[in-house]
Amino acid sequence: MLQVYAARDGALQRIEAGPAGLPPDGVWIDLMQPTREEEKLLEAILGINIPTREEMQEIEASSRLYSEDGALFMTASIVSRAETEEPANTPVTFIVTPRHLITVRYADPLPFRTFIARCAKQPRPVLASDSAFVALLESVVDRAADLLERIGGDLDAVSASTFRPPQRHTGMLGRRTKPPVDLQEVLVRIGRNNDLATKIRESLLSLDRMIPFFRQGSADWVQPGLKGNLKALERDVRSLGEHDAYLAQKINFLLDATLGLINIEQNAIIKIFSVVAVIFMPPTLVASIYGMNFKHMPELEFPFGYPMAVCIMLASAILPYLYFKFRRWL
Repeated sequence: MLQVYAARDGALQRIEAGPAGLPPDGVWIDLMQPTREEEKLLEAILGINIPTREEMQEIEASSRLYSEDGALFMTASIVSRAETEEPANTPVTFIVTPRHLITVRYADPLPFRTFIARCAKQPRPVLASDSAFVALLESVVDRAADLLERIGGDLDAVSASTFRPPQRHTGMLGRRTKPPVDLQEVLVRIGRNNDLATKIRESLLSLDRMIPFFRQGSADWVQPGLKGNLKALERDVRSLGEHDAYLAQKINFLLDATLGLINIEQNAIIKIFSVVAVIFMPPTLVASIYGMNFKHMPELEFPFGYPMAVCIMLASAILPYLYFKFRRWL
């Protein structure tokens, strides 16, 4: 799909483009999942080569950042589907010339939708290709900041619910126990946050390489007022990268702590089985003695021999239990 946006009344407005050419006030050309016919049409009008999807996915820096025929070709990884359970990074190519901004993408990340809606409602200084490119990058960086803020808030919620102090609950044993926490769900949440944070880190790294390349390559024709915006974007990207690294450390800590809690629960379960085995060992021993059918067993002649054996078995079970409670092993 080929969409053209023209600078009219201080804002970007979508207009129709035909085979005859682009409108004179066209600034932004957005290729969303383009067909080969649309690529050939645009190549014939602008005289540049549109990179294919395979070329956009190459990871070499020389394939992602280069200049050709007076145009700057820059490919960045943009986070898409961040609101779903399967976020992904999609390559987006920005082609900037002194007259046009061309974007080639095969997904619809939220920053693009936000940028289009904002430009349609609010007048913005996007009357040229360089200002439109910088404004679009600002939308991408703002989205990354929002996602990192969401990850930080979710990690704080996980930490508060998992490591809250113990509370006294009324029960048969009267023990101080922690509220039940689904540690498997905690691990899933930590894993999803780590996956999203990793994709944001990859996106920020690509932006950190792309912005200086554009600033150097467009030094002859970029508007002087945008140089300060580009430097501010560089600082924001690096600051967000440092914050992402901090969140990665926090994720590793929560992961190790949650696995430690799982080990503690497993050890508690093993301890319960061990204590049960120890408690029931004496009654089993007493019952085994009285079940041996010795020829000479004085207790067989006692009128209360059976109740006495039952009492001995109960006492041999209760006394170890009380001892364990006294030593705070239970």
